[in-house]
Amino acid sequence: MFKDKSKIIFFSDMDGTLLNADKTLSEENLKAILKLREAGGKFVVATGRVLQATRHYFEPIGVDFPVILCNGGMIYDCHENKVMWSSYLPEEKARVMIAKLLRKFPEACAEICTPNGIYDVQMNDYERRHWKIGGFTAEIMDSLESVPSGNWCKVLFAMPEDSIKPFAEYALTLEYAPDVEYITSSTIFHEMLPKNCTKGFAMKKLLELYGEKDSVTVAMGDFNNDLEMLRNADFPACPSNAIDEVKSACKMVCQSDCSNGAVAEVIEYILNSP
Repeated sequence: MFKDKSKIIFFSDMDGTLLNADKTLSEENLKAILKLREAGGKFVVATGRVLQATRHYFEPIGVDFPVILCNGGMIYDCHENKVMWSSYLPEEKARVMIAKLLRKFPEACAEICTPNGIYDVQMNDYERRHWKIGGFTAEIMDSLESVPSGNWCKVLFAMPEDSIKPFAEYALTLEYAPDVEYITSSTIFHEMLPKNCTKGFAMKKLLELYGEKDSVTVAMGDFNNDLEMLRNADFPACPSNAIDEVKSACKMVCQSDCSNGAVAEVIEYILNSP
């Protein structure tokens, strides 16, 4: 499978996979990525993050191939510095659902992401921690009505862990729920995404856009929002900290977790394969 290293495209989730638990990029993973690229392979970041919370990681990696953002809602070309493909939420319907969700769950914050800015409604400590860990800030709005219109990429809801399940169940009962995608992306985050936008969909779209249909795809992730990408890959892998459902979808479950070079472990396996 890995005989021709130049055909390898490695799609990696960031949080819980590529990054350490403290959200830093380890020297071990960095060296492995550079080694993969020197062998002719390509490395693609596939994250739920928006560009504003991701860009500062690109320079040390030297990413010159497109990245997948917003859990599959956007493909951004780092070399050209422009959006190559994107999909946006149906804003009017999204506003109706967000309003109902925030009324039902006053402990939740809605982080509304656009290419031009990030806006927080009903700010809470979980979102403040998200700022700190993600290395970004957002504009705190006094109401949903004050959030600017236009090109809403996704909405991330931050809340206590015990609110996630009832929040997710209630979201699916809303009138316009069939017009969007909902996904749980961590123990404290649930997201609203454009319809049919997933990391798996974006992976296929990227391969089409860049004429990489004959590539050998490796995908690595740790949580629910990575599942479709993993299932679409030729070689799915995950760190040891991945949830059980992800582990069952993978051909390789690393001995290492995200803080101990799991990405490097997979890259070394690939490069040493005949």
